[in-house]
Amino acid sequence: MLKPETTPIEESNLAGIGSAEDKACRKRAADLEVNWEGAGESPGIEIWRIENKRNDDGTPNFGINRWPKKKYGKFYRGDSFIVLQTREVNDKLVWDVFFWIGAESSQDEYGVAAYKATELDDFLGGTPIQHREVEGYESDFFVPGCFPRGISYLEGGIDSGFNKIGEEEVEVFKPKLFRIRKKGKVVRNFQVPCSWKSLYHGDAFVLHAEDAIYSWYGDHVSPFEKNAAAVYASQLEQESFSKKKVHVDIGDQFWELLGGKGDISRIRKSDSFEESNDAYPIKMFSISDRFLGLTTSKKEVPVSRENLEEDKAFVVDTGKCVFAWIGKNASRSESKSAMSYATYYLKQNDRPMHTPIIRLMQGQEIYTGFNKAVFGS
Repeated sequence: MLKPETTPIEESNLAGIGSAEDKACRKRAADLEVNWEGAGESPGIEIWRIENKRNDDGTPNFGINRWPKKKYGKFYRGDSFIVLQTREVNDKLVWDVFFWIGAESSQDEYGVAAYKATELDDFLGGTPIQHREVEGYESDFFVPGCFPRGISYLEGGIDSGFNKIGEEEVEVFKPKLFRIRKKGKVVRNFQVPCSWKSLYHGDAFVLHAEDAIYSWYGDHVSPFEKNAAAVYASQLEQESFSKKKVHVDIGDQFWELLGGKGDISRIRKSDSFEESNDAYPIKMFSISDRFLGLTTSKKEVPVSRENLEEDKAFVVDTGKCVFAWIGKNASRSESKSAMSYATYYLKQNDRPMHTPIIRLMQGQEIYTGFNKAVFGS
């Protein structure tokens, strides 16, 4: 059971959250971020990477930069990203703000991603639906929602602003081997070690070499994954702007790039993100801004539409996803802190920290599948 903190909010540095002055200050701060210029003005996808670096004097420099469109759908496991999806619904624009966390992203990058997602929310008037996504456990809203062709996980990432991790990203080409894996309706392309030991007869693989692109299919690969690999290889060919060609006839160069040829495994390599099919009891907790932490009046709120009070906010855990639902008359501080409250809930209840979180306002249920996920209809 969650235990509320005892410090009243009026005695804390959060006392001003939700005031008209606070809202205006947040909007002004968001307007000063030059990388938000033009964001959300037309339907489509926009992406920014969190780029926490160090200045020449060693001081941290936390910021964002627009991600090149040619790299859309490609995410470095050592980075965090912000993705904005803009849609036109009934002649008006609606927004979904996602912050995506790579499995090897640093803590400071995660923090900046969450902060910048909230800043983008302020820039767009506080109405976007917010999503927290973690590598390998993305919601359907992220993939295939934003990326119907699937996504690719690349090794590496930008240096951390607090701690230097690895080498800086350079434009030196190195062969990359990708494993194509279907999970449900989603295709994910995993960069794996460039070795024959990474191959498996139940999957399809694409080797992106400097002068060629190779497709390799295991003996027991599914037709869907085989087709997905062919599509991905063709995509790489188009992106290379060179005379690279896709080869399905594997020759000596393919095996040389993989360090030789050995006995390829026929045992399935399981993914860490494979989920349990066990039923999960839906739970609902009310959020209060009277304290610094999440409070639940020491008991769960029965799961029903009637208990979603318009002047409160709630955390609703469906097992596959956690919703932070904000009533239309809830305080501004509850609205702005809902994502943090939901994360706090995961920590305090030993729930997997990769669980997707969606923050929605009352009236946005239709865009998020909230009613179906929580009430079955």
